[in-house]
Amino acid sequence: MSKVKGGMLMLFVSGQTVGYATNHTMNVNADLADTSNKDEGGGDWGAQEVNLLNWDLSTENMYAYEASGHTYDDLFDIMVSKAPVDVVFTRRTDSATTANGWAEDKTIPWYSGKAVINQLQLNAQNGEYANFTASFTGVGELKKNNP
Repeated sequence: MSKVKGGMLMLFVSGQTVGYATNHTMNVNADLADTSNKDEGGGDWGAQEVNLLNWDLSTENMYAYEASGHTYDDLFDIMVSKAPVDVVFTRRTDSATTANGWAEDKTIPWYSGKAVINQLQLNAQNGEYANFTASFTGVGELKKNNP
């Protein structure tokens, strides 16, 4: 079994990474419906059923005016357009391109879907490097793709 270090997993937005990333997170969630009743569980135990699935992604990054891949300003423009974008969460290849950041490694399973940016936060703490976070909410299905 091969292990993957966190630095190898990347978020790609419209085919480009987000520049100077320090952390990415993907969540897959289930909205549950309570199906508890007197006949099952004897009234002492609750029962749940999956109603809907949803997913989200987030990225934490150092702030820069120029980067290989998307900057805060790029994501701002995407957010205010209100349009869903293609996102991919996968391992990166070992070689980078100057304009788009890292390339997607599709020799292993990867996850893809459409998402909207629902939050951007720019942090500028005195004496520290500025950083930003972006949160994406899935629009429809998150697909697991196989090579």
